[in-house]
Amino acid sequence: MYEGIAFTNPRISDFDDVFTHILDLSSKDNTYKFALARFLLDYSKSSDNLHASFETIAAYFLRYYWNIQCKYRLKQDSHLNRQPVIISILERHFPKSGYPEYFDEVFSDPKYAEQIKKCTRDIIDNCFNDVISRFQRLKFGNKIIERKIFFEYKVGGTSTNDRVYPDLKYGIDIIPEARDFLSKNYVFLTKSVILEWSRFLEKLNKGVPKIIEKTEGSIVQRNSLTKFRKQLEPFFKNCFYCHNPLKSGAETHVDHVIPFDYIAEDEMWNFVLACNKCNCSKLGSLPPVEYMHDLISRNKEYRTKIPMLNQSLILLGVKERDENKELWEKEIWDYYERAKSHGYMVLDKIPI
Repeated sequence: MYEGIAFTNPRISDFDDVFTHILDLSSKDNTYKFALARFLLDYSKSSDNLHASFETIAAYFLRYYWNIQCKYRLKQDSHLNRQPVIISILERHFPKSGYPEYFDEVFSDPKYAEQIKKCTRDIIDNCFNDVISRFQRLKFGNKIIERKIFFEYKVGGTSTNDRVYPDLKYGIDIIPEARDFLSKNYVFLTKSVILEWSRFLEKLNKGVPKIIEKTEGSIVQRNSLTKFRKQLEPFFKNCFYCHNPLKSGAETHVDHVIPFDYIAEDEMWNFVLACNKCNCSKLGSLPPVEYMHDLISRNKEYRTKIPMLNQSLILLGVKERDENKELWEKEIWDYYERAKSHGYMVLDKIPI
């Protein structure tokens, strides 16, 4: 593979071949190479400076991993007894079970400033020694050789045949031809990185919805729920959780039973009407299991009465799995169990 490529005055095809090799899933046991590839693309597109400090790279890494770890809690490693160092760092500095904010909100909030600073420092000290030198390692016959086609870096510390330690006080220097290639092909290459990163995570997060959107980190738009309210109000006059009579107007909420942050979509099967107190108590948590039984019963009883509910269940799948249970029922329970396994808190009662 790549036998005979000199990489002096590299051609476009050289960049294509090496970038494809870097994204090859077969050689991945963590996602650092995806994060570094994404950084090179974002930085080449947004900056004219060919030099990038490790402080800058760490800030980008924190942004990428914030959404998939702190916000969406996607599993990152197939090993049961270990996880990537960057995930341990994030868990140490941001210990809550889940953060509702996107990274831009966190980054601009002064209360997180010290945590971000310390977290960035830990990423620099612990996450770049391997990925920087291994990012550009390619097979030449039976040998694996590093070819610095995308960036150069200074060596620091004691290196071996297998490990080359970068100077963490310096950074990297992006090669001009590589910057031009990455910038000109930004859209296509970024989609390729997100797709391959998502494919890697998909194996570890079976059945989790919207893997690509969550990996990408784009803000999933929250649409108006008025149309759902109008279909539910004729049938439900009491709060789904506390059963007290609902008040009109802003005091009545349309609630995602399984949190929106996990499911990332608006479907009638997952909507109920709730009072302000119950909705504000629940927020991004899961309800006690008895409410899931209530939700299943509600969907069975009203499926033919509420058009949007029937269509929503059809999308989940209404074919009978056996004589007593339909596929949509299993799908809803699977969503609930998977959300639990990804760290979403199950409340003891509602309202708290």
